[in-house]
Order: sequence, then structure tokens, then C-alpha cells
Amino acid sequence: MSWALQIRWLWFQKTDLNRPWKGLDIPVHSNAVALFHISIVSHVGQGTNTLFWSDKWLFGCSLAELAPSVVAAVPIKIRQQRTVAEAFMERQWPRDIQGGFSLVWLYEYFQLWDVLLEVNLSEDNDQHTWRFDGSGSFSTKSAYQAFFNGAMTFEPWRRLWKAWASSKYKVFLWLAIRNKCWTVDRLARRGLPHPDRCVFCDQADEDIQHILTDCVFAREFWYKVLAPVGMPANTPGQDDDVFAEWWKKARKHADKTKRKGLNSLIILGAWTLWKHRNSCVYEGVRPCIQLIMREFNSERQLWHLAGPDRCRL
Repeated sequence: MSWALQIRWLWFQKTDLNRPWKGLDIPVHSNAVALFHISIVSHVGQGTNTLFWSDKWLFGCSLAELAPSVVAAVPIKIRQQRTVAEAFMERQWPRDIQGGFSLVWLYEYFQLWDVLLEVNLSEDNDQHTWRFDGSGSFSTKSAYQAFFNGAMTFEPWRRLWKAWASSKYKVFLWLAIRNKCWTVDRLARRGLPHPDRCVFCDQADEDIQHILTDCVFAREFWYKVLAPVGMPANTPGQDDDVFAEWWKKARKHADKTKRKGLNSLIILGAWTLWKHRNSCVYEGVRPCIQLIMREFNSERQLWHLAGPDRCRL
């Protein structure tokens, strides 16, 4: 968000010449500068407010994209200051180029020369378009979202990270939903010691999705958790073998006034199942519904005392 707000400064610096701080050095993070440069397309009029070497003004591209070898031979200071108007004044732009030449450089240079001969400046002001908004104008929201383009999505993020629960429970469930917990399947792939089957039911191969929803022991546990709060129908069924999908469905079927409480309840229930499973694996405890429910209810009472009213069921 900080970077998105910094880009707002750069946008005003580019489009509003009446800002009193115009021309001053603005402390902007390099990531914000990089996003700004790839997000702005300039339409040249007089060419006084468009940088010749670095802005995207020729066919929607920058010269660095069209002739990278030529631009690499221009000092950075000149790239950051030379405007289109100055570059065309008495053909100043070829004199900006310094450094050794190559066959690739010569090819790019003559191609660029031919293209620039067809450019004609006008009396209109330069116009700048923000690519990440349909209106063409900058918004902090679109800049913020642009930082996440190409990022991996995590569908349950809102009901997980916005829920009322301690961070350690949320991190555990984040790992569980992404199948990153050290269950039998994960241990076996790495050649580490592991139980042969699920310690709860001794009927199936164990993975974290099985432990939290698909196991008959887990389903009985969830029924005993949800029945007292009037939601027995939300207990995982035989077709519910993915925890995140079951959670999404259970929340959708719950009354809107109870959804915040249900999120906290499910997070606590998943954590309790995981702890009970570890006690069975590492401490020799036998799976027991009565024992796990005592552990769950004890912890739930503490959450009930500490949590806000809107997160209680």
C-alpha cells in the first residue's frame, strides 16, 4: 500500500505541473518506480513532459524496448532528464549516445533513425495514460492490485486471515490448506519414519485433507462440534474430501450472523484435530472422541472469554 501511494506522487509529478513540489526529489521505493514506468503510456504533443529515452511514447513502447543496445549507450543521467522536445531540437538525441558500437547497435540505430524521422510534434500538451484502469487515470487501488498481477491466489484468504483467532492457528491452517503439513504422505516421499495408515481410522492413507475432513473420526468430531450450535447439517459428508471446499460450503450455508463465529470455531476445531493426531503419533495416545472433545471445549471456553461477541456461537 505504501508503494501504491508513492506511485500517486509520481503520477501527479507527471501529470500535474502545478504541484508546488514539482521538481523536488521524492523518496520513492525502487519497486514503485519500476511499476510506474511500465504502467504509463505517453501520447506526445509538444514533447515537453515526456522523457525521450525512458518513457513509453513510441508505439506504446519505450526506446529501451525497441532499441536496447542504443539506449544502453546513453548515460543514465541523460536518460532521466532528456525530454522528447529537447531530443528533437537540432537532432540532439544522437549526441546523447556514448560508448562502443557493434553490428547489433548499428542495426538498431538505423532502424530507430528511420522511425523517428516520421515523428512530428504538435502544439498539444502531452497526455499520459494509466494502463491498469479502464478510465486511463491513476487510482491507488489499481496500483495496489497491479503489484499482485501474476501472484498465486489463495481462495480462503478472507475467511482465514480475517477470522478472529491467534496467528499460530491461522498459519497452521494456511499450511494445511496448501498440503504442507508433515503427514504420512509427505514423510513417505522423503523417506522418513511414518505410520502405515491414518492413526485415527486405520483404514486409509493419511494426508492433511483426510485428517481434517475425510476421516470418519474427523466427521464424528465435526458433528459433535457443530450440533450444539445448531449446524449439524454442515458436518463434512462422504463427498467432502477437501477441507477448504467444505469450509467454504459450510460458511455459505450458515446464517450470516453466525459466519464469523463459525470461522473461529472451524479454525479451533482443525487445530484440535491436528494436536490430537500428533498426540497419537508421538505420545502413544489412543484416538478418543471424548478426549478430543474435552480438549476442544476447554480451549473453546478460553476463546469465548477472550474473543469479541460477534465471533461467538
